[in-house]
Amino acid sequence: MRRPNPDEWKQLVEEFEASGLTQKEFAVRHQVSLGGFQYWLYKKSRATPVRRSETAGPSMVR
Repeated sequence: MRRPNPDEWKQLVEEFEASGLTQKEFAVRHQVSLGGFQYWLYKKSRATPVRRSETAGPSMVR
């Protein structure tokens, strides 16, 4: 099991998003811990702002 530095983790997350693999499959192939990988996925999701229009349902226009 290897321990990527923060820049490597960010690159791995980008590669994962384009890979089509499950989290577990990706972690095994890249010899990183699943828990560590999931932490960096979570960290990225918290850093990426979501536009309100993407989370809200139909608009309430009257």
